[in-house]
Amino acid sequence: MMLSMLLLTVALQGSDLKCPVMAGAVAKDSNIVEYRGAAFTFCCAGCDTNFAKAPDKFMATQKKAGNTVGQFLFDPISGKRIDPANAGATTDFGGLRYSFESEANLKAFTANAAKISVAPAKEALYCPVGNEAIASASKAWGYVDHQNVRWYLCCAGCETPFRTEPDKYITADAKKQIKNAGAKLLPKPKG
Repeated sequence: MMLSMLLLTVALQGSDLKCPVMAGAVAKDSNIVEYRGAAFTFCCAGCDTNFAKAPDKFMATQKKAGNTVGQFLFDPISGKRIDPANAGATTDFGGLRYSFESEANLKAFTANAAKISVAPAKEALYCPVGNEAIASASKAWGYVDHQNVRWYLCCAGCETPFRTEPDKYITADAKKQIKNAGAKLLPKPKG
């Protein structure tokens, strides 16, 4: 089982991400939609808005087809934001490409990927320690899942306090920031 998982990992890592709507090659100047900590790009105009309306439907279709259609923005073991170009390891699972800080984190993920890859239905683009709104998942330093909510953090200094005493930081104001996880169409970068 472990050998077949490793062979599958190696085979999939070389493939390009596909459009989550049409399963074609993505355009270089594609819009980006973020959903549950992952970034998705598209083959053409219109796919981004269609995906944003029903991301779970499109993800289920592409997962069933065996396509990798999104890049998870964080190491799912540490919760830290990671640049895929600097990853110590990568794997594709459930339609997403995951990057890891180390081979050890990949191994931990592989041992329980079906559970670890499930994102909470609720999220807060708000750092409860820094009392700071976060524009998008790609602007967060990292995340911590606590009581079925994914809390995005603004910086490394917020991780330890939040992991140590999360209930201390989840104030009434912070709770107001909790929303159902939803797709977010990002503006195209200028330039």
